[in-house]
Amino acid sequence: MVQVSNPREAFPEIATSANPAVFFDGEDALLCYEAADRTGSSNVVLKFSGVIDIRITPMNVEGLAACRYPVKPWAFNEIVGGEETARWSALKPRLWLISFHDLMIEVIFVSVSFLSREQVREPPHKTLISFLRHDPVEDTGSH
Repeated sequence: MVQVSNPREAFPEIATSANPAVFFDGEDALLCYEAADRTGSSNVVLKFSGVIDIRITPMNVEGLAACRYPVKPWAFNEIVGGEETARWSALKPRLWLISFHDLMIEVIFVSVSFLSREQVREPPHKTLISFLRHDPVEDTGSH
């Protein structure tokens, strides 16, 4: 039986106006979104590791009624028991549908982590570009 639930992670809530920025390198994806903040504007960066599939679909809040799962607007929705993750069961993947103002991000991944929260007044894509420029790259020993 398929269930739609809130993920166990407690990330900052999604603001209702800005769309996110996404960077995908073939293995991991970074997601930067505007947080719903009462104290001022902030952008949050999350890292999805072991990404199996990621899709960005134009879909506004009114279009959510046509979604194959009953997801909440401006929210992280975890789909448990969906057929999308069945063939990857050995990896214990997770499926999230993340609803933003004018689009939906679907991501099948192994783990997710919080990387940064920046108190800024700029679009998420600028925060993500800045984060990518200044984040130290892990040294894997291969030069």
